[in-house]
Amino acid sequence: MQALWRSRLAKWIGLCVLVGIPGYFGLREFVPSSAPVVCTALAQRRIVQLFASSDVVVRCEGVRVTPLARLGEAALADAEGGPLALALRAHKGSAVAVRADGGGSGVGKQLSTLQYVAGLRGVVLSSELVVYAPARDVQLRAAEREALAYVARVLFRGAREPSLSSFPASLRRVEPVEVMVMLSRRGEPRLWRSARGTSIARALLTATRVARDRWREREQAMGGPLATKLMELDVEVSLLAEDGAVASLQRPFVDRAITPAHGVGFDHRTAWHYLLPRDVAKHAGGPFEALAGQIADNGLRLSILAESDTRVYRFVPVSLGVSKAPLPTSDAP
Repeated sequence: MQALWRSRLAKWIGLCVLVGIPGYFGLREFVPSSAPVVCTALAQRRIVQLFASSDVVVRCEGVRVTPLARLGEAALADAEGGPLALALRAHKGSAVAVRADGGGSGVGKQLSTLQYVAGLRGVVLSSELVVYAPARDVQLRAAEREALAYVARVLFRGAREPSLSSFPASLRRVEPVEVMVMLSRRGEPRLWRSARGTSIARALLTATRVARDRWREREQAMGGPLATKLMELDVEVSLLAEDGAVASLQRPFVDRAITPAHGVGFDHRTAWHYLLPRDVAKHAGGPFEALAGQIADNGLRLSILAESDTRVYRFVPVSLGVSKAPLPTSDAP
């Protein structure tokens, strides 16, 4: 009888090892508490395949979870994100998930430490798990970049807005974007505004119009009419490229997720507000304090972070074109 019992026990143990029952013999599955948020973000980005570490369990409707190793060790160990982005693009609608534990090497370590990685964009970031997808980097010719900044400058002069059809196809491509226009003097920003739109061209027109109106409202404080100051101002057009929704909003994680390369913003109901990387860096208390100050400056309470209609995100400004000041700046403000 004892021999039969030992035989059955041995078979049961062998079956456990074979199928990997969680919690036994070191085969532990990692199910992040942020999984519902991850699933929502994947659905919004239309991710249908998630490459994840073997111990990560994220079950989302309509999403296949595939071993991370299938992407190839070379892509994961490379120092840059390009090979990994190419590997992901080979699988349409795919993203990569890694534990936010600082482990790995090469680009894998950069992802696990929440760094900005060229060629990739964050989808969702939590204290347990981070998800990145290949980015669609804007490819513009030098002439297109120059024309983009020139259009912004002539609009600031008061020119009539061009029709959307007059922009090249690369700037009319339909996709959700946020475009910022900035007026700077001697490298110091004087005024900037951004707009969201369904194409770079459409968002540019809106952002330039809003910035021009804002200068007019503050004309005395800005030193005079924009038309007379514009000759001494650089005009820059940038894309504010989102790099992940921040799902864990505790101070230590926010301070970790918003790196020196990132700005931080939040959507609340129908409005959104943001701080550029240089403005985040000015806060001695760190990114969380910068975010808290941004919320307070807009007449809101920090408790909105717990509300379902608030979304915190990080972004990277990507310059699209610059029109330098035609005249050297004077000493006058």
